[in-house]
Amino acid sequence: MTFGQTIKSLRQEAKMTQENLAELLSISPQAVSRWETDAAMPDISLLPPLANLFSVTTDHLLGMETYQKDLRKAEFDEAFHDYWKHDDKEKNYQIAVRAVAEYPGNMEYIEWLASAEYYIAIPTLDHSKYVQLLESSAKHYKIVLDNTKDSKLYSKALFGIVLSLSMNQKKEEAKKYALSEEDEEKRDELLCWCLEGEERKKHCQHLTNTKLNSFLFQLTFGQDSIEVYDAVEKILNIMFPDGNFQYYHNTLQYNSISKAFYFCKLQEYDSVLEELKKARYHAEEMTKINHKKTIKFTAPLFSLIEEEHAVTDSDTTDVDDFVNCLNNNRCFDPIRDREDFKALTVS
Repeated sequence: MTFGQTIKSLRQEAKMTQENLAELLSISPQAVSRWETDAAMPDISLLPPLANLFSVTTDHLLGMETYQKDLRKAEFDEAFHDYWKHDDKEKNYQIAVRAVAEYPGNMEYIEWLASAEYYIAIPTLDHSKYVQLLESSAKHYKIVLDNTKDSKLYSKALFGIVLSLSMNQKKEEAKKYALSEEDEEKRDELLCWCLEGEERKKHCQHLTNTKLNSFLFQLTFGQDSIEVYDAVEKILNIMFPDGNFQYYHNTLQYNSISKAFYFCKLQEYDSVLEELKKARYHAEEMTKINHKKTIKFTAPLFSLIEEEHAVTDSDTTDVDDFVNCLNNNRCFDPIRDREDFKALTVS
């Protein structure tokens, strides 16, 4: 019920005319008429006298009784927590606007509105509307960043403001926010949105390389199965089709050794030797790499990556480690006298 509807209802319950009410408040009947049609609101100083006159609270006059506020808040909370499930972005935006209007200090609702503004801006073909919505989105995200103490909400707002500014071609401003992220992984992801051209491509290649390392570690950690070992080999061959694996030779070396151990358990010794030959090759390539000062990939997905590499000062090479592995593991005893196995043990 609107303010005007509430005043009209209370006046009629009290069997008053608009003139009667106006006389009691020392105002014009036209003012009362404007209130009741929601064309105007009374001066704030008149709210207590109105509440006293009708024996209600000012909250009741304003439609904000406690139970009503709680119910309204619950409705907004439900819409807020489910908004990402719905495709009607315009409806979500309108609800978020009302939520912020009624609860202007609620940082979750302001972040919700900022997100809604971003998502209705992206598909619009009206450039001025697009710019206006993204500017408003960034403004609301900044309000959250400046006021929230909730780390998760802060992180969402930081991600959001980087996207809004970047999509509005304010790359340098977006970059400043991205660089303020303390978590290195999140910071690198945010920077993808702020950079352009070759710089962006190079940064994303480095990020992909970092994530590839992490993914392979998680894939193999604690898992002993042929499916895992095959997956590692296939993934790296897809990512580096030219065979220039650089330090991933180390990953492939130990992946083949693990496969060799696996085949030893099955007593499939021809497969064991096949994997050990691959492991020896990767060990030899890794030995060469450890004497280079620079790592440079040539595969298309990593062609811009060039890294400084610490040259090893150890006398022990990857080939030495490989040979020691063969000499010190009894699972290879059944094939130790084979000539093809012996050839693999020469340092």
